[in-house]
Amino acid sequence: AAAPAFAQNTTSALGGRISSEAGQAVAGAEVTIVHTESGSVSKATTDAEGRFLARGLRVGGPYTITTTKDGKTETREGVYLELAQTGNVDIKFADAATLAAVQVSGARSADVFDSKKMGAGTSINREKLTTFASIQRNLQDYARLDPRLSQTDKDRGEISAGGQNSRFNSITIDGVSTNDTFGLEANNLPTAKQPISIDAIQSVQVNISNYDVTQKGYTGANINAVTKSGTNDFKGSIYYVYRNDSLSGDRYNRKDNTYFSPANFKEDTKGFTFGGPIIEDRLFFFTSYEELKSTRNAPAFGTIGSGLTSTGIAGSSITSAQSIASSTWNMNIGDLNALPGQLDVTDALIKIDANLGERHRASLRWSKTEQADPILPGFSQTGLSLSSHWFNQGKSIETFVGQWFADW
Repeated sequence: AAAPAFAQNTTSALGGRISSEAGQAVAGAEVTIVHTESGSVSKATTDAEGRFLARGLRVGGPYTITTTKDGKTETREGVYLELAQTGNVDIKFADAATLAAVQVSGARSADVFDSKKMGAGTSINREKLTTFASIQRNLQDYARLDPRLSQTDKDRGEISAGGQNSRFNSITIDGVSTNDTFGLEANNLPTAKQPISIDAIQSVQVNISNYDVTQKGYTGANINAVTKSGTNDFKGSIYYVYRNDSLSGDRYNRKDNTYFSPANFKEDTKGFTFGGPIIEDRLFFFTSYEELKSTRNAPAFGTIGSGLTSTGIAGSSITSAQSIASSTWNMNIGDLNALPGQLDVTDALIKIDANLGERHRASLRWSKTEQADPILPGFSQTGLSLSSHWFNQGKSIETFVGQWFADW
């Protein structure tokens, strides 16, 4: 069970300045911010300098911003917000009857540093997540959009920030740490597959060398993601992804400068997402379910003539070892044929969001991941192991996250 998140940001903010046509600040104007898809409403009032700020907003959009003062109204539509960023919308009240021309001018800001930036990083919205392909369907693939990150092991999903060891990275989902606690995986995650489907992720933020006091637990990179929420419309998706060895490139052998085919494998992923309103404009739900079955960790090495990369060990040597173990110690040391199945992972997610008022929202999320991963040690270019040396690694991870958002 996870405590409420007080660290990595899981919301967005919106600010700006309201002014007259002459550029004078408009104080006391009421700014209404509406998340179009869910009907979530936030309100703010401009200060003496005409500025407003609303925090704790849903990530994404579209938003409609309506400003009212002395019977005059200005509206901006189609505004989208990035995760953990403050969007900016400046609005001018103009008299359409006297407006003859519009002149646009720009100048370089005199400020070298932006006070709202807390370090280097990259924001990845849902549009990018949908547009860009990910072979592994995990956050690491998308995090590499930041040029300071590099992939150091494609098979294991290992990434490095600025050349540092991957163990210095941190992954948070909905503000809660989702790291590999025991160091059993190279992808920084607690399971071989990402515990929450990428189809359930709304937005991602990559932070590097960040000095924001709300962030902690990493000296490499922090991959911060938030999950989707339901809206006033019922929406869903059903998907199936298939991959096998014929869809993978050949492997390169540096020793003799040759290429060889990958070991035979089959991998398929299937799942669905569905969300909608429970009470329109007030209470919403979102669900996600995904299954992965993969034989990718099947050994690439085998005996002479087996069709796999040869270790130089003959099949007769295996038979001889089995015979000696049986006759001398009455022991069954296994064989090479009884490979322990495949990697099986299932994950499920249920999320409830509630609009409690103009300044308050709440969110509850339950998720569970179960994994059965066959571990086959002892295989190398010069060695083989038998089934008595293999085992299945089972994992079960259940998380409950409660969050309350307020704009004081």
